[in-house]
Amino acid sequence: MQEEVKKHTQKIYNTMRNPKHTFTEKIKEVLIEIFIIVFAVTLSIWLHSWSEHKHQQKEVSTFLGNLKDDLQDDVKILDKEKEVYEKTNLGYEKILSLTSFQLDSIQKSNTKVYFPINSQGPKLNIDNYESFKSSGKIGNIENEKLKQKILNYYQRLVPSINEVDKVYNDYLFKCFDKMIENADKTEKGLYSDPKFKKTIYFLITIGKNNMRVYDKNVKLGANELIKEIEEEMNK
Repeated sequence: MQEEVKKHTQKIYNTMRNPKHTFTEKIKEVLIEIFIIVFAVTLSIWLHSWSEHKHQQKEVSTFLGNLKDDLQDDVKILDKEKEVYEKTNLGYEKILSLTSFQLDSIQKSNTKVYFPINSQGPKLNIDNYESFKSSGKIGNIENEKLKQKILNYYQRLVPSINEVDKVYNDYLFKCFDKMIENADKTEKGLYSDPKFKKTIYFLITIGKNNMRVYDKNVKLGANELIKEIEEEMNK
């Protein structure tokens, strides 16, 4: 393009110095050359912009495809984590339902009460999102609704899991502290202690709340986002 502009500029220069042409002819030829230059530059800019836009949208398409795979994996991870919550809560509920007679039997048989230990905290897939975001390419997603759903999922919903799981794990460690504090007590003394039972009760309650967050917030958000991505990719 630079050579073409240089060539037509030289023609303008030569035209203006040509003594055989009248002034009117010179102006006419100069205007034609200027038009050619402007058209060529405009076309070049348009082609470059079109090519760049096409490249950006290809990157967006690849990103959305990878993101869809990540989200589908997230749903599976959340389902598995929810199963762990349900199983663990069932174990805690069994502990709370132990009667004095049952605790006596456990103590006499010199056995231990099974206390489930599962520190919660699913590892969701955020690498593709973080990489695309850090490269400044999120703005290339032209579907504003889809872009906002992506940002909402990764900036609000995903962090909410860490927040609720942290509360749960904090209460789990409180149970450990109670066990240490009551290390000199029998199984019956520990598991019939009102404060210890109350801590387990809150642990169950928080676990149920966290399962709702998984299902009604994050998993629902992931499924909605998958649907939006599929619609966008099928356009």
